[in-house]
Amino acid sequence: MNIKNFDDGTIVIRIAHDVNYTTPPRTCFEESFSIRTIYPDGTIKEFDISLDIQPFNFCILSKIKFYPIKRNLLFVTFVVAADVNNPYSYDDWGLIVDLDGVIHNKSKLGSSFVNPNTNEWSPDQDSTITLNVHRDDGFLRTTPITNSTGFALQQYKIDENNAIQLLGETIIEYPTGHPIGTVATTNGGYAIIYPNITMSTIPFSPQMKLYGIFLEYGKNIIQEPVILYQTRAPILEVTLINCDFAYIGVGQTCILTLNTAQGQNTFVKVDFLSSGTAYDVKAFQSPGGVNYNIKSLRYGGYFLYYTQPIVNDATRLNLYGFILDTNGIQYSWGLPYPTLTNSEADITILPNNTLIIPQPEVGQSWSLISIDLSRIEGARDNGFENLQINATIPEVNAIIDPSETKIFTIKYYDQVDLSPNYNVTILQDDGTGNGIIRQITSISNNNGEFVRYIDDFTIEITVIDSTFNQPNAKYYVLIDNGFVKNRNYQEPIIGIQNSGWSFITKNESVSSKSNLKEKIKDMIDSSINGKVRLTSDGTTYFKSFKHDKLKRKEFFDNLTSELAKAVPVGSERITTNERYEIDTSVSPEQYILAINIKKAKNKDEKSDNSIAEDLDTLIKNKLITVIGSGEYSNYLDHEYGYKILPSWIDKYLMSLIGLVIYTILLIIIAFMFNSFAIIECGISIAKFTMTILFIRRDAGAVENIFTTSLFFVTFPFIVNLCFAFVIVLNELTRFDSNDFAKLLKKVKELLDILDSYDDLLEKGNNHSDHKEKLQIVNNEITMVLKKAKVELKKVKDDLNEFKGITKKLKDANDLISKLESQEEIKLKEVKSIIKNLQQVKKLLEKIDQVENFTKELKEVIKFTEDLIKLIELERIKLKEKLKEINIEEFNALMKEFKRFSELIEILKKVKELDFIKTNKYIKELGIKNEEKISNKRKLKEELKDIISCMESIQVKLSQNNEDYVENREEQKKNHRYCSNVWEESKEQIYKIKDIIENGLKKIKGDQPIKQYRKFSKWLKDNKDNQIIVVIFTILAGVNILHLELLGSMLQIQTCRLNWLKSKVPSRIRDLNFNANLSYAAKRKIFFGNITNIFINDLAEIFIQV
Repeated sequence: MNIKNFDDGTIVIRIAHDVNYTTPPRTCFEESFSIRTIYPDGTIKEFDISLDIQPFNFCILSKIKFYPIKRNLLFVTFVVAADVNNPYSYDDWGLIVDLDGVIHNKSKLGSSFVNPNTNEWSPDQDSTITLNVHRDDGFLRTTPITNSTGFALQQYKIDENNAIQLLGETIIEYPTGHPIGTVATTNGGYAIIYPNITMSTIPFSPQMKLYGIFLEYGKNIIQEPVILYQTRAPILEVTLINCDFAYIGVGQTCILTLNTAQGQNTFVKVDFLSSGTAYDVKAFQSPGGVNYNIKSLRYGGYFLYYTQPIVNDATRLNLYGFILDTNGIQYSWGLPYPTLTNSEADITILPNNTLIIPQPEVGQSWSLISIDLSRIEGARDNGFENLQINATIPEVNAIIDPSETKIFTIKYYDQVDLSPNYNVTILQDDGTGNGIIRQITSISNNNGEFVRYIDDFTIEITVIDSTFNQPNAKYYVLIDNGFVKNRNYQEPIIGIQNSGWSFITKNESVSSKSNLKEKIKDMIDSSINGKVRLTSDGTTYFKSFKHDKLKRKEFFDNLTSELAKAVPVGSERITTNERYEIDTSVSPEQYILAINIKKAKNKDEKSDNSIAEDLDTLIKNKLITVIGSGEYSNYLDHEYGYKILPSWIDKYLMSLIGLVIYTILLIIIAFMFNSFAIIECGISIAKFTMTILFIRRDAGAVENIFTTSLFFVTFPFIVNLCFAFVIVLNELTRFDSNDFAKLLKKVKELLDILDSYDDLLEKGNNHSDHKEKLQIVNNEITMVLKKAKVELKKVKDDLNEFKGITKKLKDANDLISKLESQEEIKLKEVKSIIKNLQQVKKLLEKIDQVENFTKELKEVIKFTEDLIKLIELERIKLKEKLKEINIEEFNALMKEFKRFSELIEILKKVKELDFIKTNKYIKELGIKNEEKISNKRKLKEELKDIISCMESIQVKLSQNNEDYVENREEQKKNHRYCSNVWEESKEQIYKIKDIIENGLKKIKGDQPIKQYRKFSKWLKDNKDNQIIVVIFTILAGVNILHLELLGSMLQIQTCRLNWLKSKVPSRIRDLNFNANLSYAAKRKIFFGNITNIFINDLAEIFIQV
């Protein structure tokens, strides 16, 4: 049974059972590697594995040794023979196995040593393993070299993949026949200590010298040997060298057992620094003449022991031992003297001064006994198992309040200086023995702000908020060897490598200092969407695979896993949708990644807000947290941290309030100016502004979308601008009465010319020039007439919006007829009559709002009649010359114009009807839930005059122009009914109108009569109208509907400007937006708006989603 231990006191035992062979006779061990691990809390773990090595390694002179080299890892040495019968073919090998029995790596170390005198493999001359003071930096292997007096010095390290890595190798020569000692130095290197006995006859010359060879970490270059100690006393032999750290003083200490000439053993203790300077030497006599084995004790002094065999019992030994201080004073070990042990007597002493003694095996059973040895310098220990530290805050085993614990202090016995590249690490005890790193602090990597001096003896460490984020949890602190150095000697001081400095956080119910707001946040805790930012290096790395879905998923998975471990929470709590965007606020560009936090499933789990706060703190302080050491989390930008994306209501609340206020203002302004177009204009401008802001601020954040966004803004703007330009140009070139007169005059002139050329042709003048000119004139007449036809069709199109009158009146008439035949009246039927008639009135009011509408319509009719007469007359004279002109089209247009002219005259009477009593009955009917109206007769009387008007209008709408002339007298009769209705209702209507007008007058002030002006005339009314057209043409690029505002009847008047009068130019105080847009213009605006939906609105939705 072999026993080793880790720095934290974990004991590792190898169990091996004998196997006796008869052919040939030999004793070996079972061919398995059996390990039992005893943790400080008493937990035992075991494994039995096959090392898959040659069987001779398990025989009596076993070459299998193991060393606890790093937390949870063992280094196992064995031999591989190319030829078992040829010792010169033997090679030393090593492998790494963890405490779960998993083998990680095997590697060749070098050739085995062969005794040159016997040509036999000599495992007694085995190599030694010395662990570095910083366990993660590996170990030094010293091994003798065959056919040489030298030793090979090999530096190894176990890398992050648990593979054996050779750092360097060098050869030293030293005098043979003397023991050699190796020790790790506190500065991270190694020292090889060996004696040289000269037996010089020169007077006063040294008889023995103790040399030290110092090797820097990771380097092959060694210093020249330095003398650490020399004596002129005759020395027969140096029987033992034991070296270790000076746990009470500084540097390293070696104790030598010298066999003097007088037959006595003398102990010599040599203390020296890593620089090779010996600063203290002390000698004291060995009690008795026994050759003791010596082990140094952390709490001062040495444990001396030796064994003696028991007669006729090879399985047991008597163990004798005691404690000796540096002054030669002995202390009892507290056990029977002697005490039994097994045949190997492989005792070990734990860092806490506990002696472990293996007991003789009984069958398949094994056991250990332990005893706490006297702590000579125990008064210096304050629970840290470190005699250099005087006191700490918090104290060992303290109960701390995380909300109040912001500072740690460490006070040393000696004056100290801080050293770079060494850490104080705070860990959370997770029960595995490994711990969860919460904070790593040093004065390196620009994080010196977290470590500072209080005085010459005391160091202060700042603790970040995320460090103690678990209530009722155990935490402990590790201090690297060399974190500080002794100020006087400038020698690194040993730190704390176990969980001795530990404490517990208060339960949340006791320690919580959160305010009401934080408690409410936790109560309504829900999933959080957030984001992190990559560094420039991280962005470059991410770009290399961002289009590879598998690699991108792997990156996000590993990143969220590292973040979850850093908090720590379950990996399912930290998620991502793998979205990323570009942060346009920095240069060069950096990517922002989406990292989300899922809602806690129960109250025992950490809240989302708490996780978010911890992530932010961890990332912002990544230089001192595990974020900075993670393979993927190290790419996160500490200046950005973790930002919570606000909820929709939080993000847009102020914008929404602003939008509501803006909309209300638009509605108020629209009501004041009686123009709904103001609302449309204001909203579209706001929309366009937000789109521009989106492109400027956000579009660049999404890769390749900025150019697309710019296109989808400029392209619709250009299309709308083209629509607006065409509409304005067409409106400006529309014909008026003067244009029609000029056109008629032009037609007459051309026809006269045509007649003259035709006369010449009839007289026999057939000159080719005359024919060509005749053809030219004929073509020109055709073009002029076509132009006239186009303009007349435009006029006809303008009348199309009044065609709806026919259907409205017909529907109303049908319902009225239905009322005459029914005994019951339904609410919806009466409402339909009134609705249709009111819509007819609105259309008629619109006709009245168009300046000179009826007059211009009559002028158009006259122009059409005169044009038809000219064409008809010319057709009689020139039958074939104008055959391309279809006179019937002009006749049809003229009939249409006349019919509308007559219809408008009749309908003007309808708009004077007001249905006061009818509305009263409708109200009564509504109260009775569509039951019968109590006084149907009164309603029918009210509708009688309306019916008369409706019948006359219906007759007009159903007749052609000739029928209308024949029934003109009947129509006049019907008109009188309308007049009578108006006369009877006039007084009541005036009263209502007076009330409404007085109310509006108070709100809106006096206004001139609103009438639409022809676009070209409106443009000439005010010189600023030209500027307005330019402005609104540009605004139409945003939304084509802005052109409708020109015909919105909006009026800007001095009376409504009040205190702004002095600030507003006088020329814009009386603007009147009463331009009459033609039906063709409105149709183009409609189609432009439809086009805008596809090229603008849908594109914006696509971009922003």
